[in-house]
Amino acid sequence: MNGKQFVCVASVLLLAFSVIPAYANGDEDTVFPRSWDGKLKIVNRQGELTQVVFVRYSKSTGQAGGAQVVDIGDPDGDGARDGYALLGLRWNLEKYRKGVPYLINPSAATKYGLTQSSVVAEIRSALESWDAAVEVELYSDNPTVDVRARASLGRPDYKNVITWARISNKDVVAMASIWYDTNTKEILDADIVLNSYYMWGIDLDDEGTSYVLTNAFDIQNIVTHEAGHWSGLDDIYDSTYWAMTMYGYSAYGETIKISLEPGDVAGVRSVYC
Repeated sequence: MNGKQFVCVASVLLLAFSVIPAYANGDEDTVFPRSWDGKLKIVNRQGELTQVVFVRYSKSTGQAGGAQVVDIGDPDGDGARDGYALLGLRWNLEKYRKGVPYLINPSAATKYGLTQSSVVAEIRSALESWDAAVEVELYSDNPTVDVRARASLGRPDYKNVITWARISNKDVVAMASIWYDTNTKEILDADIVLNSYYMWGIDLDDEGTSYVLTNAFDIQNIVTHEAGHWSGLDDIYDSTYWAMTMYGYSAYGETIKISLEPGDVAGVRSVYC
């Protein structure tokens, strides 16, 4: 992969971190515990709830990571291997006949010269790609825009939020959090926080305007990957699978993760189909 690489890191947490505040207006910090530094996956359990947080770092942590990959070969003949790794978690879609609802807080958009409507459209498209993969209404077609919405990293609030905030560890580009029932593995609450410390852009909006800067992350590219975690998929760090959305590395201006590869589709279909 050309350019500077960024690693996607996974960590799993619990109610033990219930004192950690998470702000989402881009003007306050999301506290990043020192115990998380450099770890690809942290698993803590406490009673009936477990939290899993996926963290994307701006540089390699030097840690080995990634789950066992189910290899499906090269079904599209593009020369890149495909596969998937599962978290063992899923939404109970019986509860969400119109798809899992979620909120978007795009209040930081003006900082990057983006319009609120463009940001919302990019995030919605990211989640809709997973809907298309399973051919069911996995996520709501009509997310709520709420400039006060905050991620619930410390304790679940049972609202699924995608937002920006300053993350206290500047090496972190983005975080995806999932709270789930420890016994049933049902996902109960999920959030994505994009670090407002970094520049964010859009490859091409609905009007054909490109906003991506040389030193910016593409919103849809990153959110599509993070939403893959919401959908039950783990990170893959084996470079054999470099073209996949769930491959754990990224770079400024990268857009390859916007389109799902056969391995990403096979993985999410194994969860919901």
